[in-house]
Amino acid sequence: MTTTNRTTLDEVLTRPRGLAGLVDRLARGRGVSRRGVLVGAAVAGSALATDPKAYALRPQSAYATICGPSNTAAGGWTIFCATINKGVNGCPPGSFTAGWWKAADSSWCGGGYRYIVDCNAKCTRCTSGCSDHICDSKCWNCSCGAGSKATCDQRRVCCNDFRYGQCNTQVKCSGGVHCRVVSCVPPYRWDNCSTTSLRSDATAEHSSPYLPQWGPMEQLYTAMGGQRSYLKASTSPIKNTIDGRAKYVNYQGGRIWWTSATGAAAMTSFVLSKYAEYGGPDVIGFPTGPRLEGLRDGGWVQRFQNGAIVDSTVTATQCVWGWRWTMWNQSGRENGPLRWPVALVENFPAGGWIQRFQKGAIVSGITTPRALVHNWAWTAWLELGREGGVLGFPTGDRQDIARGTTQGFEHGGLWSLAGAPCYGVWGPVLEQWQAAGGPAGRYGFPLAHVADNGDGTSTGRFEGGNITA
Repeated sequence: MTTTNRTTLDEVLTRPRGLAGLVDRLARGRGVSRRGVLVGAAVAGSALATDPKAYALRPQSAYATICGPSNTAAGGWTIFCATINKGVNGCPPGSFTAGWWKAADSSWCGGGYRYIVDCNAKCTRCTSGCSDHICDSKCWNCSCGAGSKATCDQRRVCCNDFRYGQCNTQVKCSGGVHCRVVSCVPPYRWDNCSTTSLRSDATAEHSSPYLPQWGPMEQLYTAMGGQRSYLKASTSPIKNTIDGRAKYVNYQGGRIWWTSATGAAAMTSFVLSKYAEYGGPDVIGFPTGPRLEGLRDGGWVQRFQNGAIVDSTVTATQCVWGWRWTMWNQSGRENGPLRWPVALVENFPAGGWIQRFQKGAIVSGITTPRALVHNWAWTAWLELGREGGVLGFPTGDRQDIARGTTQGFEHGGLWSLAGAPCYGVWGPVLEQWQAAGGPAGRYGFPLAHVADNGDGTSTGRFEGGNITA
């Protein structure tokens, strides 16, 4: 197989020209910093100056730490926002995305490019010194300092006064760099930034213990668009569940889970809240894939190991799990006879359970099997008092017979001519009717529910006549 260079289509399409192109080419040499090249230069296509007032790069050796090389204030680099922003990989309040560069061969992005975004302070206290587009440090809404020694990311906080200027160019004067945000997705895809590209491979392994490392979850996050996705910015590193069954990363808009059995799967904050409400992994297991949207009635389904969380524009959010999920799925789910669920499972005091759907239910008694009751049979069963009425629990699913359908119950059954309503037959009337051949006999199908005559007898009305018993 022919080996090609590492230049990607994305790099070709976004490679800067002019001065910025020169900077990019010079910075490709290992050990040459973009700061060293950019001192006194202006980024092409930007109205803002890259004008460091008091900064020079001093190359540092790599440390055996998750934070990477130059991880102290003495190294001169700016701290990561996640370290000082409660774990959020985003600009803190009072700062904004101001410029970016990229670093190749980063293990934090699976060996690809990692994009580093400077969050610059705002000039909220005054506006002096803005002739070079950077206000005086006394005007910044943050103060120069260093990261806590409780973390290995002890870099500089709000000290470095320069701006690359590919982002939010409408802000004509800013403070220095408050902190750095990172992404495996180019920032012009998720923020107000241009494609003008600068590069410093020396920063490829700079990081923070508050950021998620590369793996299946970050791969999924990147494939979803990173900060552009509904997940937005990460708010934690990779965490383990207490029982060790799964790993997860929290984001502003949701969470990504991973297990060896399910792989990585994302969920929104709303689904996550419902997931906890419905019992979480102990009840429905871990997610097995993304939320499926655009379904019937504008609905969606998110699958889990033991069930699903579902919703539609005509029903509220519900959870279907266990045998109910298996049976609903096998019956065609929202496109089947039951349609969408309208309630969670309900347990009966004496035993058994039922889960109701738009056009029926899945139900089980103590001594009866799990069964679907839907459409005309559901309507008739409701009319007759459901499981507490004359028929009791169903003893099986609906069956097709000659000229119609039937469904058996503990104390009788429902019969229907093809396309017609179901009617219940039970008691002595049922016995006589079945003795005469049932729906295939001379009486044919019932035309109404058995009626109580008030004198201890009942009457059933059929196609071929009445039975009173």
